[in-house]
Amino acid sequence: RSNAQLEHYVDAVSHDLRSPLVSLLGFSRLLREDYGGRIDEKGRHFLDRIEQAGRTMESLIHDLLELSRIGRTDAAKSLVDPRSVLAPLYAEFKPRLDQEGASLELPENPPLLMCNRTRLYQLFSNLVGNALDHMGSVAEPAIRVEVTALQDGHQITVSDNGKGIDPAHHDRIFEIFQSLGPRKDGRRGTGIGLAIVKKIAETHGGRVWVDSRPDQGASFHLTLPSH
Repeated sequence: RSNAQLEHYVDAVSHDLRSPLVSLLGFSRLLREDYGGRIDEKGRHFLDRIEQAGRTMESLIHDLLELSRIGRTDAAKSLVDPRSVLAPLYAEFKPRLDQEGASLELPENPPLLMCNRTRLYQLFSNLVGNALDHMGSVAEPAIRVEVTALQDGHQITVSDNGKGIDPAHHDRIFEIFQSLGPRKDGRRGTGIGLAIVKKIAETHGGRVWVDSRPDQGASFHLTLPSH
């Protein structure tokens, strides 16, 4: 009951925050368009910072809403071919992969998964995005997605050859608002992506964990029951 009340509160607050945020971003855009010629370089820098903070807040609200909805509004599970989710996901990430010189290896003939298709897309999107965000500086960044059959279900693994994660932080990174620092572009994420992954896994009857050591890459594992 307490969890349900908290999720309802998060949902309500997130909706309430949208209105002033829309005004903030809207007026900053008008200020740039209508008065940009009167603003000096320092002023434009301040305006950039306002808009960047607003977009970060927008992402935070979106992720909070998604987190509060998981488990309450999910459609029924069905057998899903991971390739039907990974193909559009690859297309979505391709510009960024090309920009960063990173490779993304996908399974050629994975088994069908018993899950909700939308939530499966979120799982892969958050795990692949997390790998790109926290890869660090490596000569040939590479991400690999695997789906393997278990005795009573399936296991998804998303691994990378990045900077790795200290074992002391393995549990913390799955908690809400927890992050391992700035992303490669210097910006900070919302700290909700892996919390969403954890909640999706648990609402499907599975679990998630990470195997990683500093400078040895990271492998995120997630299990899904077969029924």
